[in-house]
Amino acid sequence: MTTDQTELETLRDEVKEQAATAVGLRDIIRDLRKRNDQMRTLVAEHIAKALASRDHDRWHAAHDLAKAFDEAQCNVDGAIDRQLTEEGWDPRSAWKNLASCGARCGTRDPWEPTADVTANVPEPVRRVLAGHLADMLLDPRLDETRTWARGITFALKEEGLDLTDVIRKRITDITLGPDPADPPF
Repeated sequence: MTTDQTELETLRDEVKEQAATAVGLRDIIRDLRKRNDQMRTLVAEHIAKALASRDHDRWHAAHDLAKAFDEAQCNVDGAIDRQLTEEGWDPRSAWKNLASCGARCGTRDPWEPTADVTANVPEPVRRVLAGHLADMLLDPRLDETRTWARGITFALKEEGLDLTDVIRKRITDITLGPDPADPPF
């Protein structure tokens, strides 16, 4: 083997080694990004709950934490706003100073357990509501309709009427058909 061939083999080995290192680093970066996204989501959910609580200390702590994330160039405001919207809040009002919070002041704290009144609502009423909400959630034409359906569902849940399981079953029945294990009567 000549010197040129030996150098070429050495160079090939180095390139293979660097390629393997690059693949390993890519996997590590992907995992770190996934963990970072999960952490940002959890922090945004916590901040959103604290803003929605309208409790003076929680609200200020959440506001200050969001501000600190902004200053650290780790903005989570968009994720906080999405969480607030999903929970039926207007994000603009949740961010406003407590003195100007308006009609939502004094409402139930998001960490406070909600009384379950689902059993008090007759089954036919639950079935009708869930059916209409499922149809609205599946409507392919209007994002606004799905937004209304989510808002109604979250508002009912906030008042103690949790229809999520009934809606989930109805959506499954609509999209996949009824469960063959369920008796037809």
